[in-house]
Amino acid sequence: MIRIIHIIITFFPVLLLLATSCNENLEYNVPDPDDMIVIDGWIENGQYAKVLLTRNTPYFSSLDSASLRELVLSRAKVTLTDGERSEILTLRKNDDYFPPFVFTGSEIRGETGKTYTLTAEYGGRSASGSTTIPAPVSLDTIYYVNKQNTDSGTIYMEFRDPPSEKNYYRILAKILGKDPNYYSSMIMAISDVFFSGQEFGFTIYRGQRSYISAGTNEYFKIGDTVSIKFCTIDEAHYDFWSSFQDEILNTGNPFASSLSVIKSNIEGDGLGIWGGYGVSHYMMIIK
Repeated sequence: MIRIIHIIITFFPVLLLLATSCNENLEYNVPDPDDMIVIDGWIENGQYAKVLLTRNTPYFSSLDSASLRELVLSRAKVTLTDGERSEILTLRKNDDYFPPFVFTGSEIRGETGKTYTLTAEYGGRSASGSTTIPAPVSLDTIYYVNKQNTDSGTIYMEFRDPPSEKNYYRILAKILGKDPNYYSSMIMAISDVFFSGQEFGFTIYRGQRSYISAGTNEYFKIGDTVSIKFCTIDEAHYDFWSSFQDEILNTGNPFASSLSVIKSNIEGDGLGIWGGYGVSHYMMIIK
């Protein structure tokens, strides 16, 4: 998904010209982008790293399930270090993702306060990024709010933001038996700029399955078992999701698009995100 959004942003000025031109005979020679390694990776406290690794592709190339599978860099070398140890991640099939191939660790588990560096190498190219796992923050309140005269509703949460420091958060949730993965259940990332050191409350919805096709968030339903991850993230991780969200909201509107590039913490021949999560985990049965 990250790869597709990056391509949309890269070529948006060309699309805007095509859409607004009155001359139907105009032709544009759109150059192919430079070959890049696209990283979508994360590590949580107490868990092994997971990395989805693909290459980019021109905006006007054909995209279907077969071509998406071909974008997976199955022969890449992916190395994770924590400043003391190092391991090479193993490519494994995982049908919870598409394409269903994920590089996973088996030696280094995430620890709060540590810095983790990921390096991906393929075809003479190399891309790397570093991230930290901030200390988790606990929720003080969590309960279900039913929509009147329906069998569905939202979840309300409250927590106290740690004082005297800048903090950034993501809220992820999945319904067991319905969702294969965790999805963003609010805005993609939030900063404590407006509630630093204070009690803060908010409502979450069942997150969208896709960042490409925007739509109305769904409600949780009575009988659902919801697994929630309340996550702390570092500033670079926040910057990625915040800029990603801006483009998702604005790309479909030529009068509002910022035309900016998504902020990435990946250096070298790559783009995307390598992020750490300090996770507080909650389980709720909707009644």
